[in-house]
Amino acid sequence: MTVNTEREKVKQRVAKLLNVTLDRGASENEALLAAEKAEELMVHYDIQLSELSLRSARAVQATVPFRRYGNHRLAWKNARYIAGLCDCMYWGNKHEATFFGLPHEAEIASHLFDTITNCIAAEIDVYRNSDAFAAEKKANPVSHSRTIIGDFIDGIEERLNSRLRELDANKVRSVQEATGRSLVPVKMEQIKEDFKATGIKLYTTYSYGRWTSSSAAYSSGMAAGDRISLSPGVRSGPIAERLK
Repeated sequence: MTVNTEREKVKQRVAKLLNVTLDRGASENEALLAAEKAEELMVHYDIQLSELSLRSARAVQATVPFRRYGNHRLAWKNARYIAGLCDCMYWGNKHEATFFGLPHEAEIASHLFDTITNCIAAEIDVYRNSDAFAAEKKANPVSHSRTIIGDFIDGIEERLNSRLRELDANKVRSVQEATGRSLVPVKMEQIKEDFKATGIKLYTTYSYGRWTSSSAAYSSGMAAGDRISLSPGVRSGPIAERLK
Protein backbone atom coordinates (compact mmCIF):
# COMPACT_ATOMS: atom_id res chain seq x y z
CA MET A 1 0.00 0.00 0.00
CA THR A 2 1.45 3.40 -0.99
CA VAL A 3 1.63 6.28 1.46
CA ASN A 4 -1.05 8.20 -0.47
CA THR A 5 -3.39 5.20 -0.54
CA GLU A 6 -2.96 4.69 3.20
CA ARG A 7 -3.60 8.39 3.84
CA GLU A 8 -6.80 8.30 1.77
CA LYS A 9 -8.05 5.33 3.76
CA VAL A 10 -7.27 7.15 7.00
CA LYS A 11 -9.14 10.22 5.73
CA GLN A 12 -12.19 8.05 5.08
CA ARG A 13 -11.94 6.62 8.58
CA VAL A 14 -11.62 10.07 10.12
CA ALA A 15 -14.68 11.29 8.23
CA LYS A 16 -16.69 8.34 9.54
CA LEU A 17 -15.48 8.99 13.08
CA LEU A 18 -16.47 12.66 12.91
CA ASN A 19 -19.95 11.65 11.81
CA VAL A 20 -20.46 9.65 15.01
CA THR A 21 -22.56 12.32 16.72
CA LEU A 22 -25.38 12.54 19.23
CA ASP A 23 -27.84 13.70 16.59
CA ARG A 24 -27.15 10.46 14.69
CA GLY A 25 -27.95 8.28 17.67
CA ALA A 26 -24.54 7.84 19.29
CA SER A 27 -24.20 8.05 23.05
CA GLU A 28 -22.22 10.87 24.63
CA ASN A 29 -19.28 8.56 25.37
CA GLU A 30 -19.33 7.10 21.84
CA ALA A 31 -19.33 10.58 20.27
CA LEU A 32 -16.50 11.75 22.53
CA LEU A 33 -14.43 8.64 21.85
CA ALA A 34 -14.91 9.01 18.09
CA ALA A 35 -13.96 12.72 18.11
CA GLU A 36 -10.83 12.06 20.16
CA LYS A 37 -9.72 9.17 17.94
CA ALA A 38 -10.31 11.33 14.86
CA GLU A 39 -8.14 14.09 16.33
CA GLU A 40 -5.38 11.59 17.07
CA LEU A 41 -5.38 10.31 13.47
CA MET A 42 -5.50 13.82 12.00
CA VAL A 43 -2.46 14.86 14.04
CA HIS A 44 -0.51 11.71 13.15
CA TYR A 45 -1.23 11.93 9.39
CA ASP A 46 -1.30 15.75 9.21
CA ILE A 47 -4.84 15.81 7.85
CA GLN A 48 -6.69 19.13 7.71
CA LEU A 49 -10.42 19.40 8.22
CA SER A 50 -10.80 21.04 4.81
CA GLU A 51 -9.58 17.79 3.16
CA LEU A 52 -12.52 15.80 4.49
CA SER A 53 -16.00 15.40 3.09
CA LEU A 54 -18.06 15.65 6.25
CA ARG A 55 -21.77 15.56 6.86
CA SER A 56 -21.43 16.21 10.56
CA ALA A 57 -23.75 18.38 12.61
CA ARG A 58 -23.44 22.08 11.93
CA ALA A 59 -22.71 24.48 14.76
CA VAL A 60 -25.73 26.21 16.26
CA GLN A 61 -26.47 29.16 18.51
CA ALA A 62 -27.92 28.75 22.00
CA THR A 63 -28.96 31.96 23.74
CA VAL A 64 -29.73 32.61 27.39
CA PRO A 65 -31.34 35.82 28.69
CA PHE A 66 -29.35 37.62 31.35
CA ARG A 67 -30.53 37.89 34.92
CA ARG A 68 -29.41 41.10 36.56
CA TYR A 69 -28.70 42.59 39.92
CA GLY A 70 -28.84 46.30 39.23
CA ASN A 71 -26.54 46.83 36.25
CA HIS A 72 -24.65 43.59 36.91
CA ARG A 73 -25.23 40.82 34.35
CA LEU A 74 -25.04 37.75 36.54
CA ALA A 75 -22.49 35.09 35.50
CA TRP A 76 -21.27 37.07 32.47
CA LYS A 77 -17.74 36.87 33.90
CA ASN A 78 -18.14 33.08 33.86
CA ALA A 79 -19.27 32.82 30.21
CA ARG A 80 -15.71 32.73 28.83
CA TYR A 81 -14.77 29.72 30.93
CA ILE A 82 -18.07 27.94 30.34
CA ALA A 83 -17.50 28.31 26.59
CA GLY A 84 -13.94 26.98 26.89
CA LEU A 85 -15.05 23.98 28.92
CA CYS A 86 -17.78 23.14 26.39
CA ASP A 87 -15.70 23.80 23.21
CA CYS A 88 -17.86 26.74 22.11
CA MET A 89 -17.49 30.31 20.96
CA TYR A 90 -19.46 32.89 22.92
CA TRP A 91 -20.60 36.50 22.80
CA GLY A 92 -23.14 38.72 24.48
CA ASN A 93 -25.15 41.90 24.23
CA LYS A 94 -27.19 43.89 26.74
CA HIS A 95 -29.90 41.25 26.91
CA GLU A 96 -28.47 37.76 26.42
CA ALA A 97 -25.44 35.51 26.21
CA THR A 98 -24.94 33.32 23.14
CA PHE A 99 -22.94 30.10 22.88
CA PHE A 100 -22.00 28.84 19.41
CA GLY A 101 -20.91 25.24 18.98
CA LEU A 102 -21.95 21.77 17.94
CA PRO A 103 -25.54 21.14 19.04
CA HIS A 104 -24.88 19.11 22.16
CA GLU A 105 -22.00 21.31 23.39
CA ALA A 106 -23.96 24.54 22.80
CA GLU A 107 -26.89 23.05 24.70
CA ILE A 108 -24.64 22.07 27.61
CA ALA A 109 -23.00 25.52 27.71
CA SER A 110 -26.31 27.39 27.70
CA HIS A 111 -27.75 25.09 30.35
CA LEU A 112 -24.70 25.50 32.57
CA PHE A 113 -24.76 29.29 32.18
CA ASP A 114 -28.47 29.42 32.99
CA THR A 115 -27.98 27.16 36.02
CA ILE A 116 -25.09 29.25 37.35
CA THR A 117 -27.09 32.46 36.82
CA ASN A 118 -30.06 31.12 38.76
CA CYS A 119 -27.82 29.81 41.54
CA ILE A 120 -26.08 33.17 41.90
CA ALA A 121 -29.47 34.90 42.13
CA ALA A 122 -30.55 32.43 44.81
CA GLU A 123 -27.32 32.92 46.76
CA ILE A 124 -27.82 36.70 46.66
CA ASP A 125 -31.23 36.29 48.31
CA VAL A 126 -29.73 34.00 50.98
CA TYR A 127 -26.89 36.42 51.71
CA ARG A 128 -29.14 39.49 51.76
CA ASN A 129 -31.18 37.88 54.56
CA SER A 130 -28.18 36.53 56.47
CA ASP A 131 -26.58 37.59 59.73
CA ALA A 132 -23.31 38.07 57.82
CA PHE A 133 -24.89 40.76 55.62
CA ALA A 134 -26.49 42.47 58.62
CA ALA A 135 -23.14 42.47 60.42
CA GLU A 136 -21.36 43.93 57.38
CA LYS A 137 -23.98 46.67 57.08
CA LYS A 138 -23.49 47.52 60.76
CA ALA A 139 -19.70 47.46 60.47
CA ASN A 140 -19.75 49.67 57.34
CA PRO A 141 -22.78 51.97 57.66
CA VAL A 142 -21.55 54.23 54.86
CA SER A 143 -21.52 51.37 52.34
CA HIS A 144 -24.64 51.04 50.22
CA SER A 145 -26.34 47.64 50.28
CA ARG A 146 -25.81 47.28 46.52
CA THR A 147 -22.08 47.84 46.95
CA ILE A 148 -21.84 45.08 49.54
CA ILE A 149 -23.92 42.73 47.37
CA GLY A 150 -21.72 43.64 44.39
CA ASP A 151 -18.65 42.50 46.33
CA PHE A 152 -20.48 39.30 47.24
CA ILE A 153 -21.27 38.65 43.54
CA ASP A 154 -17.65 39.29 42.58
CA GLY A 155 -16.57 36.66 45.09
CA ILE A 156 -19.00 34.08 43.72
CA GLU A 157 -18.01 34.65 40.10
CA GLU A 158 -14.26 34.62 40.79
CA ARG A 159 -14.54 31.35 42.69
CA LEU A 160 -16.66 29.80 39.92
CA ASN A 161 -14.08 30.89 37.34
CA SER A 162 -11.36 29.09 39.28
CA ARG A 163 -13.46 25.93 39.40
CA LEU A 164 -14.34 26.12 35.70
CA ARG A 165 -10.67 26.57 34.76
CA GLU A 166 -9.79 23.55 36.85
CA LEU A 167 -12.45 21.42 35.12
CA ASP A 168 -11.16 22.51 31.71
CA ALA A 169 -7.54 21.81 32.67
CA ASN A 170 -8.51 18.33 33.84
CA LYS A 171 -10.27 17.68 30.53
CA VAL A 172 -7.24 18.81 28.49
CA ARG A 173 -4.81 16.91 30.71
CA SER A 174 -6.74 13.65 30.34
CA VAL A 175 -6.53 13.93 26.53
CA GLN A 176 -2.80 14.69 26.66
CA GLU A 177 -2.16 11.73 28.96
CA ALA A 178 -4.11 9.45 26.65
CA THR A 179 -2.35 10.50 23.45
CA GLY A 180 1.03 11.87 24.54
CA ARG A 181 0.42 15.12 22.67
CA SER A 182 -1.73 18.22 22.64
CA LEU A 183 -4.29 17.48 19.94
CA VAL A 184 -5.50 19.87 17.26
CA PRO A 185 -8.96 21.11 18.27
CA VAL A 186 -10.86 19.65 15.32
CA LYS A 187 -14.25 20.68 16.64
CA MET A 188 -13.20 24.30 17.05
CA GLU A 189 -11.91 24.36 13.49
CA GLN A 190 -15.31 23.23 12.25
CA ILE A 191 -17.09 25.69 14.55
CA LYS A 192 -15.01 28.59 13.23
CA GLU A 193 -15.84 27.60 9.65
CA ASP A 194 -19.53 27.42 10.50
CA PHE A 195 -19.36 30.78 12.26
CA LYS A 196 -17.74 32.40 9.23
CA ALA A 197 -20.64 31.13 7.13
CA THR A 198 -23.19 32.92 9.36
CA GLY A 199 -21.86 36.34 8.38
CA ILE A 200 -22.11 37.53 11.98
CA LYS A 201 -19.71 40.36 12.82
CA LEU A 202 -18.44 40.57 16.38
CA TYR A 203 -16.59 43.45 17.96
CA THR A 204 -14.73 43.78 21.24
CA THR A 205 -15.94 45.98 24.06
CA TYR A 206 -14.07 46.82 27.22
CA SER A 207 -15.31 47.12 30.77
CA TYR A 208 -13.57 48.36 33.85
CA GLY A 209 -13.23 46.38 37.05
CA ARG A 210 -14.67 47.59 40.32
CA TRP A 211 -12.99 48.08 43.66
CA THR A 212 -13.77 45.62 46.44
CA SER A 213 -14.93 47.64 49.42
CA SER A 214 -16.00 44.73 51.61
CA SER A 215 -13.55 41.86 51.92
CA ALA A 216 -16.01 40.08 54.22
CA ALA A 217 -18.74 40.16 51.55
CA TYR A 218 -16.24 39.01 48.93
CA SER A 219 -15.19 36.08 51.15
CA SER A 220 -18.85 35.15 51.70
CA GLY A 221 -19.25 35.14 47.91
CA MET A 222 -16.23 32.86 47.49
CA ALA A 223 -17.79 30.42 49.96
CA ALA A 224 -21.09 30.59 48.06
CA GLY A 225 -19.21 29.87 44.83
CA ASP A 226 -18.04 26.60 46.35
CA ARG A 227 -21.61 25.59 47.12
CA ILE A 228 -22.84 25.87 43.52
CA SER A 229 -22.87 22.53 41.72
CA LEU A 230 -21.11 22.41 38.36
CA SER A 231 -22.38 19.48 36.29
CA PRO A 232 -22.13 20.54 32.62
CA GLY A 233 -22.36 17.01 31.22
CA VAL A 234 -18.72 17.14 30.06
CA ARG A 235 -16.75 14.10 31.08
CA SER A 236 -12.98 14.10 31.30
CA GLY A 237 -13.23 10.44 32.25
CA PRO A 238 -10.82 7.55 31.62
CA ILE A 239 -10.06 8.61 28.07
CA ALA A 240 -6.95 6.48 27.80
CA GLU A 241 -9.02 3.33 28.18
CA ARG A 242 -11.60 4.48 25.66
CA LEU A 243 -8.96 5.22 23.04
CA LYS A 244 -7.54 1.69 23.05
